[in-house]
Amino acid sequence: MIKLKVGIFLSLISFFSLNSNAQSIEFGLLFGASNYYGDLSNNTVMPSQTHLSGSVLGRYNIDERWAVKGFFGYGRISGADSLGSSAYRKARNLSFYSDVYEFSVQFELNLIKNTVYKRRLVPFIFAGIGVFNYNPKTKIHDSIIELQPLGTEGQGTTIYNNLQKYALTTVCIPIGFGLKKRVAEHVTVGIEAGVRITFTDYLDDVSGIYADSRVVAASYGQMAGRLSDRSWEKSTDGTNVFREGDQRGFKSFKFSDIYFMGGFSVTYVFRNQAIKCPKF
Repeated sequence: MIKLKVGIFLSLISFFSLNSNAQSIEFGLLFGASNYYGDLSNNTVMPSQTHLSGSVLGRYNIDERWAVKGFFGYGRISGADSLGSSAYRKARNLSFYSDVYEFSVQFELNLIKNTVYKRRLVPFIFAGIGVFNYNPKTKIHDSIIELQPLGTEGQGTTIYNNLQKYALTTVCIPIGFGLKKRVAEHVTVGIEAGVRITFTDYLDDVSGIYADSRVVAASYGQMAGRLSDRSWEKSTDGTNVFREGDQRGFKSFKFSDIYFMGGFSVTYVFRNQAIKCPKF
């Protein structure tokens, strides 16, 4: 999947390079941070769960108002009930982290004209569509375990055959805003922040209700059963607090999980004069 994303990104670069009518074309890097909101974020975006992120981008300035951007980014997201404040979350005792790889195409609307020959501060908004790959994991006894193959909510078992394992590559819709400024003839710097609306509630491997941990263990092994309900780690007698049918996913609104990426960018600007095809 990563090879596909890189191929699409390189195709965009080729397209940009062949078009001589662009006001300008930019290529550069964005360094910043990533975070998420979901079932393990304690009903908020937790600053302590912010991680470094990095991206490669190419921007094709169609005119002074519009630009299209190819974006290939990496970030990490994480959450843990141990950071929550409620007794429910303390008892649930789930945690995860996941690396996220995103390729997206974003359309930017400059709120004032981005004139090539004027080095003004330009605010912009953006929206687009992309695909991203994630893989939630957790730690137990110093071991790192991938959660999706374990069907922790009973996915893929014969007892819960109406539940299928969630896809690890799916669609996102990036939406955000930013500021950019040409600081030299061929250099633009900027800052942007964006939310990624997803169509999955399993960024953190948590969504629905508790399955019978014995069924999960019978299908995927003892570790799968232990990770489907980790309340035993906090109970006084080492047994599960929750039962089959109890709510496992719990957050303040019933939407899919979302993640955030943003930061500071530096791009090198190729004016259209520099990329015109030679005349013969």
